[in-house]
Amino acid sequence: MKITLCLMLMLSTLFAREATLPAELSAWKSLSYVNAAKNADELNDAVLILNHASLVGLSNTPKVKYPLRPANEGGTVSYGGIFQITIKESGIYRIALANASWVDMVKEGKAAVSIAHSGGPENSGIRKMLDYTLEAGIYTLQLSAGADSTSAVLITKVK
Repeated sequence: MKITLCLMLMLSTLFAREATLPAELSAWKSLSYVNAAKNADELNDAVLILNHASLVGLSNTPKVKYPLRPANEGGTVSYGGIFQITIKESGIYRIALANASWVDMVKEGKAAVSIAHSGGPENSGIRKMLDYTLEAGIYTLQLSAGADSTSAVLITKVK
């Protein structure tokens, strides 16, 4: 029985299908590391680049001083952090995450309202995607209420 189970597991791994990603998510497969800021003074060291996927290190949520209180802050055992992203032109942008952290896109003290939510493509490692209509400017991406101390994140222009 154990041998059969091991054999089935090996075969399923051998024939596992890799996700086919749409062009706007193609950067998901190559990650660079960015550690989250815990407060606004650290944002210059926590910069995300449009169309570049990042593996992000997060802190315990109680240690993070968010510029705008998240709608879902999470508890003492959750993880979060803040990042800076520059949007150069107005449009619809998608945030893809490997976990289910709460997401806020903040500009000038106000959170943008997401216009769409979905899961990622099957077998992609993308757990959650959110779309926002954003104007040009500098935004703070706030992640909160996460269950993991790391996640992958990608911000890309859709339209």
